[in-house]
Amino acid sequence: MDMTDPNNNQADLDSMIDHGYLNEITGGDAELKGELISMFEAETDTQLGNISGASNAGNFDALKQAIHKYRSSLFSVGLLKTAAKYKEIETALKQGGTVSNLSGTLADLERESKVGLTILKNL
Repeated sequence: MDMTDPNNNQADLDSMIDHGYLNEITGGDAELKGELISMFEAETDTQLGNISGASNAGNFDALKQAIHKYRSSLFSVGLLKTAAKYKEIETALKQGGTVSNLSGTLADLERESKVGLTILKNL
């Protein structure tokens, strides 16, 4: 999802984050929320790099592991819809299936994750 895309309205961007879930896991504690977002920010580039690297190498076992780890991070900051999309890929790979346009789908999810991070940092 591109924040500069005029087809993305504010409601679409706002719906990326499950604010209720984020408030639930932080108990409404703004400091804890900030810490979770900071940890997510610090890990995002590394984890997305691991996903991309495993995909580019065709190492689907490593890709499944990298996706699984990153999904936990996405959950920790309320990016549940993005996590669910990664879960679909992880499940298909675990079942020995293929994902059509895997590299394109992963690139789209990487952009979506980064948009989500930008939104989180501006909360």
